[in-house]
Amino acid sequence: MKLGEKVAVESLEVELKTPTELRLAGTLSTPTAQAEFRRMLQDLHAQIVAAKTPAFSVDVQALRFVNSTAIRAFVDWISRAAHAGYTLAFKTSASVTWHRLSFSVLKSLAPSTVEILETHATPAGGGPAT
Repeated sequence: MKLGEKVAVESLEVELKTPTELRLAGTLSTPTAQAEFRRMLQDLHAQIVAAKTPAFSVDVQALRFVNSTAIRAFVDWISRAAHAGYTLAFKTSASVTWHRLSFSVLKSLAPSTVEILETHATPAGGGPAT
């Protein structure tokens, strides 16, 4: 991935904000988006390893939904990160139920590799989050 480049795959938006931060937005639920996302993560993992980056953050606050199959892409990435020796910090939103449930489980798979940075911000518009 190129720094600052936004890539859209169906309803998923992926952006490498800095050399050590990925931002995800939208939804990740179709087979096409999942396959492309997996490919992006494999390429990104190779970049992280080549740069000897010790820690990488992933902002998922604007990622509204992923289906259970798509969670596997995160599991695989966490496994690769653990074997390569770098950490992943996921920036999540406390107001999004699937963030609280899924990322706590992902952390339990590799507690020394995964960190959860949970924000408690009110969603835009001040109404309840969905």
